[in-house]
Amino acid sequence: MHELPSRDRIDRFFLITGLWVVLHVSAFTTGKAYSAPAVALWTLATTISYAFLYLLPALIPGYLLYGWLKRRQATRAGAAALACLLVGLTGAVQVLLFADRTIYGMYGFHINGFVVDLVFSPGGIASLGASRSTELTAALIVVALLALQAASYYWATRRVAEHRPPRVLPRARWVLLAVLVLTVGERLAYGFSAAVNYQPILFASERYPFYLPMTFRRLAARLGINTASETVEGIHIKPSGLSYPLVPLQVEAPARPLNIVWLVAESLRFDLLEPHLMPNLWEFSGQALRLEHHYSGGNATQMGIFSMFYGLYGNYWFPLIKAGRSPLLMDVLQQQNYQFSLHTSQSFTYPPFDKTVFLKMKPGDMHALSGGPQPWERDRQNIDDILRFIDARDPGRPFMTYMFFEGTHANYTFPDDSVIARPYLEDFNYLSADFAGQMEPIKNRYLNAAHHVDRQIGRVIAHLREKGLLETTIVIVLGDHGEEFMERSNRWGHAAEFNRYQTSTPGVLWVPGEKPRVISGITSHLDIPATVMPLLGVRNPPGDYSQGYDLLKPDFHRDYAVAADWHRIAYIGEKFKIAFPINATGVIRQEVLDDDDRPVSDPDRAKDEIRPAMVEIMNNLTRFSRPKG
Repeated sequence: MHELPSRDRIDRFFLITGLWVVLHVSAFTTGKAYSAPAVALWTLATTISYAFLYLLPALIPGYLLYGWLKRRQATRAGAAALACLLVGLTGAVQVLLFADRTIYGMYGFHINGFVVDLVFSPGGIASLGASRSTELTAALIVVALLALQAASYYWATRRVAEHRPPRVLPRARWVLLAVLVLTVGERLAYGFSAAVNYQPILFASERYPFYLPMTFRRLAARLGINTASETVEGIHIKPSGLSYPLVPLQVEAPARPLNIVWLVAESLRFDLLEPHLMPNLWEFSGQALRLEHHYSGGNATQMGIFSMFYGLYGNYWFPLIKAGRSPLLMDVLQQQNYQFSLHTSQSFTYPPFDKTVFLKMKPGDMHALSGGPQPWERDRQNIDDILRFIDARDPGRPFMTYMFFEGTHANYTFPDDSVIARPYLEDFNYLSADFAGQMEPIKNRYLNAAHHVDRQIGRVIAHLREKGLLETTIVIVLGDHGEEFMERSNRWGHAAEFNRYQTSTPGVLWVPGEKPRVISGITSHLDIPATVMPLLGVRNPPGDYSQGYDLLKPDFHRDYAVAADWHRIAYIGEKFKIAFPINATGVIRQEVLDDDDRPVSDPDRAKDEIRPAMVEIMNNLTRFSRPKG
């Protein structure tokens, strides 16, 4: 390329790219988007106008650089720089749209703060557990999309023989005018739909990344249009401080403090606690407290681990990490001179538990094995190290050890001797797997991985028993959250819904001197600190530092559990599970499910039935984030 292309050829490149992006964006829509003429017209207008919007990060710098180079009569180097910029930026748009579509198809949400945090936090990408074939496929897709843009640029800017008739292409100003008309029409149609609660368009808007809702209810009312009531109830909170705990703790350290062994498995859902799947944990649960309807404080690792250590709703993550506040439970353990050995087969930096749960821990007490061997191998190595720590500890001081198993995280890894479910998918490629058609062999991988995790749990329990430590050690076994295999929401994994499959985990609690029993009612991760703190000599009632209840109290009863993600809070009761957005803008579809995780026929009636609980939840959302006094 020896000279700068003409402006017409740059326009042609962006027009071609715009058509590719329109095709890409149209893949976000479904057949329902064309079920009625009005919805079909809105979908067409939105697809085209948002394709232009998504291209703006390439259009603006591209034209600015072109104008700058044109004024300076750029040579070959300038033309090459322009080509690289345009292909790179437009290729990045295509890659991001593909990534967003993949995320939305799997989990039901677009690229958001959670995804950005995952990408830029140390250990975030590794936590996905993608197989080598998935990584290779992703790399090939990125290369293919960049190659597509390079080919488009070459075709649009190539020299054309003089004898060939010029192609008639729309001028850039006419394309811009058409996009503007479609944008205004789409905005007006959405605003009208919001005013009259026309749900086909409102819910279709959820499928577009970064959709910007616009409503004009007041204007519609003035024009005499019958407006509908808001269809989505949300909760708006404004934390104004931090009051954690509400009052200072009163602690009388026990003369013989109990040791603590805390075992957490990634994505370990409730129905894995069966004799044929997890025989060691099943047998141990018969000697301990077995929590049959136990719920995580979230549908992802961040909120799940946070809630079991702090005993607070997941939304408190944000003010507590901002304030740099460790959980009171860990503070008390440090004050009582516990020895620590904290292990994970992933990372302490994603989610950033090194800045929350384990904020005050010594680096030498934190052992993360990530990368290298497969997760099941790292799990086994961590258990080897924990058993060595137990044997080498100072017997004159209590100890606390924590383990996070990664083997049950997708893509679910296990050794050959842990295979109990066949057939299983040999190569689980996230990008090429037929999830609908291969869900059973994918789930069989998960069952095999859980069986291996159970073996490692069994090793710990057997070692404690062999060393005579069970009678002086609290043992806690939980999942951070659940895992769904398209049983209810037609989605695989977690972090998308609040049904039982994604939020409920096994719960086994061994406390020396407690009689074995089954708690068949609802329990929560939030109850763990409220149960352990009194055993450490904390005299305050749990309400001073937690939103949980003491599981060891004879009158223990919980009417409902609460789970959270980045933008929602969910009520989980015996009859209903209802999720509400927090500080949300625009239309966000609510989950209103029955006890079998099926959509209810009358959502408004369900919400009316739980209104007292919702008032309580709203108060609790800011209970520990208000100024003292």
